[in-house]
Amino acid sequence: MVPALRYLVGACGRARGGFAGGFLGCGSASGRPRPLCGGGRSASTSSFDIVIVGGGIVGLASARALILRHPSLSIGVLEKEKDLAVHQTGHNSGVIHSGIYYKPESLKAKLCVQGAALLYEYCQQKGISYKQCGKLIVAVEQEEIPRLQALYERGLQNGIQGLRLIQQEDIKKKEPYCRGLMAIDCPHTGIVDYRQVALSFAQDFQEAGGSVLTNFEVKDIEMAKESPSRSIDAE
Repeated sequence: MVPALRYLVGACGRARGGFAGGFLGCGSASGRPRPLCGGGRSASTSSFDIVIVGGGIVGLASARALILRHPSLSIGVLEKEKDLAVHQTGHNSGVIHSGIYYKPESLKAKLCVQGAALLYEYCQQKGISYKQCGKLIVAVEQEEIPRLQALYERGLQNGIQGLRLIQQEDIKKKEPYCRGLMAIDCPHTGIVDYRQVALSFAQDFQEAGGSVLTNFEVKDIEMAKESPSRSIDAE
């Protein structure tokens, strides 16, 4: 069961959240919240079964997954900025990690390896530019070699494809300015613009019927009485 949520625009021009579930929001002083184009419900009378606060890549990925799994639900994403994914999502190194460092059988290891494969597939489907450039993990001193070999074995246990140990000559062939005694060649590592990925998630979400409201800052959240029980897939 999820209570229905509703936002209203106050007479003063500030967006005031008057959600039935006790969820209070407030838009920017410059004006009312604005919906992004491309799907979703009417911005003036939106009511939602689920609201996600924050239009970064985590919020948008969650919203996309929810609406694809539960298309009967009305879902909204609230973002305080005028655009989506303008904070950490768009300000990082952009690495698609292989999952080599995580403890074998851990959830982090499983999700990282599976997530990398799914991200490459998604980028190919959507035409999002990426580069599967790979990386070298290098031992520059003799005492580092046992740790490097252990890391290599960990990567194999995590199911990372294409890993190999290479010596000095092969290191120079791959990266002439790199000095090392031995290295792990990890070809599955890549780079991508995660803001482009996030915006693509937002487009998928809206095309599936979701609503994205920007210039809508959540100021307070309050507990409310439980609403009547119902299945989320009842509709």
